[in-house]
Amino acid sequence: MGQGNEAVTDHGQSAKIHIQYAQMSVTSVKFVEEAIHRFNETNQDNIYIDLLKIPRDRYTETLNMLNASGKGPDVYEVSKEWLTSYIYKGWVEDLSAYVDESFFKPFPKWAVEFAKNSRNKDKFYTIPSNQITYRLIYNKDLFRKAGLNPESPPTTLDQVKKYATIISEAEKGARKYGFALPIGEEWGGLVQPMEATSAYSGVYFYNFQRGTYDLAGFKPWLTTYKSMEENGALFPGMGAMKDDLATAQFAEGNIGMMYAASWKPTLFAEQYPPKNEWGVAMPPATSETTIGQGAVAIHAAGLNVVKSGTAHLQEAVKVWKYLYSVDYIGKLYQGGSLIPVMDGMLDNPLYKPTIAHFSEFLPGSKDSIYPNTPLNMDEWARSKAYISAIVDGKSIDEALEAENNRLNTLLNGFFTTFGVNKSDYTNSYFDPQHPLGK
Repeated sequence: MGQGNEAVTDHGQSAKIHIQYAQMSVTSVKFVEEAIHRFNETNQDNIYIDLLKIPRDRYTETLNMLNASGKGPDVYEVSKEWLTSYIYKGWVEDLSAYVDESFFKPFPKWAVEFAKNSRNKDKFYTIPSNQITYRLIYNKDLFRKAGLNPESPPTTLDQVKKYATIISEAEKGARKYGFALPIGEEWGGLVQPMEATSAYSGVYFYNFQRGTYDLAGFKPWLTTYKSMEENGALFPGMGAMKDDLATAQFAEGNIGMMYAASWKPTLFAEQYPPKNEWGVAMPPATSETTIGQGAVAIHAAGLNVVKSGTAHLQEAVKVWKYLYSVDYIGKLYQGGSLIPVMDGMLDNPLYKPTIAHFSEFLPGSKDSIYPNTPLNMDEWARSKAYISAIVDGKSIDEALEAENNRLNTLLNGFFTTFGVNKSDYTNSYFDPQHPLGK
């Protein structure tokens, strides 16, 4: 894997140079396949992209193993949380010699700042190409059957618990439940939706005003869903439930509500067509008084990198640049598989998707990217604290306090050992309603 190869045909002509590109194996990967096929047929550089499809729930684990064994793909997407680790391990190529300022012009300021923060001694590795938003989706038919107003989804966690309990009670014996939380995928099923949607209440895992980690604000969220699990309002088996199962059950009409990322409408359109009428709403807040106290957090994604030591670096870079082209991003946006970062694309009629409900996931004034936090890789393990609090029976206060202590101990060492200026990650004027400033 990951070793581009070139041969010579019997007629003396150079065979295609193969560049392996890794992507998650999800329904929307068909749009990636179509775009790659077009590239393979039309590029003038004798390049052929071999697509390596890796299951979403094993994507990071598989990439880690491939790179550790020296068999990583030539080009691949790495998650924001693992990027720093990959850079330190020397797994990704410095691309600073292959881009100039013109490359960054289509990107918004926050994406360029992210790219600069991913540099190490003026090196450049990647920049986000797309963004993920989060909403609450709900089954209007189950709302009606339970006597709830299908045009008034819950706006607070208390209402979520109340509505989910009513739905589960109304459907007792029919194996239909008020809410689903697929935390069998810890990151995509719990951490990202919880943290992104809690930000709408002004709660974030890092306190930018003080420059410290603070998970205490997630207690209402964890308490609510732990209570719902105990009273039967949650779809059973959440600890092992994967997102695909939850999506399928929602489409079948067996789930009243769940959180959804912005690629979910395409999954419904292509693989799991809902049998009931469904709606999209802003995520519920911790209380009536905290509604809109912060912006719903947008997750930066599409961090494509080139493998360090790839056999055909020039060709791999050309593939990498194609992944940031208007042609490629536009095709995927049109299919609803991503929301582009580059300026001018969201409202371009040439690319705007027509998939049902997709427009309700497009970022608006109540959504925002948040500034970078210091530790990146070491933050990943906070998922274990959330799991222990909601599934394993550990005290929520104890679990959050222990993780706070772990993260802040690491943070202090980070500032001391690496000589990083704490002021780079502190802003006494930070406004959660405008995380990037007005």
